[in-house]
Amino acid sequence: MQKRLRRFIRQPDRLGGRKVTGKGLAAVAIIERYRFIPSSLLVRLMPGNRENNYRNLQTLYHNGLINHFALPKYGGPGEHIHYLDSKDSLDMLIAEGLLPSLSEEDRQCKEETISNNRKSKYAELHKDQDRQGKVLYIQHELMISRFHALLELACRGPKLAGKVFLEQWKQGPELWNRVEVPKAVKQMGADQWTEQMGTKDFLPHRPDAFFTLYFPSKPEDKQRSHFFYEADRGTENTSRFKLKLRAHFHFIVKQQRQRTEPVYSVPAIRAVLTETTNMQWAHNLRESAKHPIVSPKPSPLFWFTTSELFTKPTPAGKRTVPLYLQQPETVFTRIWADPVQDKFLNLAD
Repeated sequence: MQKRLRRFIRQPDRLGGRKVTGKGLAAVAIIERYRFIPSSLLVRLMPGNRENNYRNLQTLYHNGLINHFALPKYGGPGEHIHYLDSKDSLDMLIAEGLLPSLSEEDRQCKEETISNNRKSKYAELHKDQDRQGKVLYIQHELMISRFHALLELACRGPKLAGKVFLEQWKQGPELWNRVEVPKAVKQMGADQWTEQMGTKDFLPHRPDAFFTLYFPSKPEDKQRSHFFYEADRGTENTSRFKLKLRAHFHFIVKQQRQRTEPVYSVPAIRAVLTETTNMQWAHNLRESAKHPIVSPKPSPLFWFTTSELFTKPTPAGKRTVPLYLQQPETVFTRIWADPVQDKFLNLAD
């Protein structure tokens, strides 16, 4: 009886002549696009049979085209998290035409991402004695990837196919900017801020993602909705969060920079979406958005929801899985709350 291939040790000599297929290369392209993505989402984004998809991922790993690790969890390691740390993978995608319209600047950025992954040695995370910072970073990136996949899977699923399309998705350093605002000073021991007229400050404007939804059945001038997305894991206090929203408000409403910044070039932002880890913290952030340091009066620009709505267990045969694996279209239901209205919103509103 043939022994199973090792999970975290490459054994290319034991692949039995398996070749990298077109479907395998498509999986490499998905991993490059998502940066970090767990097996459970990746095999659903790949076309075809899931068992065959897992086999393709195994072939890619043992051939050195992708790498993986597992975050620790109770009872042993969790599922594989896939990423790229070899420039050969990027070169192959380019040679096969799977990264069309790639500028030299974009290529350099992608090469830098792969180089940073290689230096970080995520595949050795289980041996890293000082891994806490890396784990927090990866958990944040996986939250972004999950939301990205929810949109993509929902748009291609049977309930929404043809009704809405994820037209574009951008994330990472290309979105990093800063915005000039009147300087504000927080009073010691109180949640009161004073704007110092005549003095300026610069706040970072770094949304976790920017994306566009296309609704073909809507009137022509309303077919596209543009969003910023923030993945909040509850690691910063509400004072810092208010400044983050303040930066968004000045960037979008006061200065309309989404029109002039080349990375966006869109007429308006429909909403700044914040997904956080639990209902209570989502409520706290929604209350923070009402503070006058964010905007003169509560703005309907800011929408909030909780990951709990995506991750709650749901039956799948004889076992349970997180809801987002069974019903990704949940992201399009009325689960979003702004600081102004008492009703819930959905992404098509």
